Amino acid sequence: MVDYIKIEGNPAERGFQQGEQLKEKIYTTFDTVLHSKMFSEVTSKWIPLSIIKFALGVMGKRNIKKSLSHLLPNQHEKMNALSKAAGISKGLIYGGHFIEVMSGDPKSIYKNPPVPACSMIFAYSEATIDNSMIFGRNYDFPNVLQPFQVVRKERPDNGYKNLNFTQYPLVGCHMGLNEKGLAIGYNFGRSWKKQPLDFRLKGVPATFIIQEALETCATTQEAIDFISNFPARANGFHCGLMDNSGDTCVIETTSTRYAIRRPNNGILAHTNHYQSEELKDANLPEYVRFKMDDMDISPIESPIRRYNREIELLNKYHGQISIEIIKEILRDHDNREPDDFTVCTHGPAAGTLGSIIVLPQKKEFWVTDNHPCESKYEKFTLK
Repeated sequence: MVDYIKIEGNPAERGFQQGEQLKEKIYTTFDTVLHSKMFSEVTSKWIPLSIIKFALGVMGKRNIKKSLSHLLPNQHEKMNALSKAAGISKGLIYGGHFIEVMSGDPKSIYKNPPVPACSMIFAYSEATIDNSMIFGRNYDFPNVLQPFQVVRKERPDNGYKNLNFTQYPLVGCHMGLNEKGLAIGYNFGRSWKKQPLDFRLKGVPATFIIQEALETCATTQEAIDFISNFPARANGFHCGLMDNSGDTCVIETTSTRYAIRRPNNGILAHTNHYQSEELKDANLPEYVRFKMDDMDISPIESPIRRYNREIELLNKYHGQISIEIIKEILRDHDNREPDDFTVCTHGPAAGTLGSIIVLPQKKEFWVTDNHPCESKYEKFTLK
């Protein structure tokens, strides 16, 4: 079963409650990740871990603190309280959040194993069997993070109640649903170059922005306005939105640009490549290869193949789509052994860590904390 916590009150109180409830688990998360093969492969083997941790904290503070404290003071206050309650240094908390940004740096992305990094599918109205609205998402990230996931129910004093799915040490989240029926999901965005300014180390990681939108936005349009006008996005990201009225879209963003994709014939899918005409130039070229040991793959190949399969299945079941069909799509292995390129991803370095289905009108939030092909969805509700 997926871990579940409840927090309430002002930002400091909620951060403190999360840190207190998950203290040992937060420590274990950092200890496991920092001693993992994945982390050792992206850091120098000749520098002591203590120095690497210190440097990561310095980089995190230098690049995140100013923008976060000025633009999202509630999230910043929550993070500081979480750090205090969990007994984790502020440097390490900043560093942990900063890894999200570093993972998309065009200067280093090709030196490390590419991560599939999520799929989103949407169906409503004419595409579903009962005219309902369904938003499904697979969360794909490094396998080492799978044991450290939590569903968090928040009751802010100054914002909307929400359910979200995140990692133990994180203030932000990668998927959520609020009391107004607004669902938000996040797919990692990889841009090819820094010019025009599509990536920057300084700024606010996307997970903070998603959490703030859940607490402050009631509709898809309000979330579009907030995300598209946010002045300090660091890494690019693709944000899926569906609200209680059925208004659905994906916002593709880089640090300074954005474009919006809408459903066609009641369906929409998105992975990790820019599909809008405005942002196609931000994509990694197909000739870019990642090579390590016996691996020789294109980092953009998985997003393209997963997207094509998702659209194929959404069209196949058009008019008959239900929550069970959405589960079937999210579990799909394309009639072969699963790998880095299947919708339910099983890679040597990364895979589908969890799967989420949201029914905005019913305020239902269905979650697995492992591959959906191997797990049962658990239902949480805001009612």
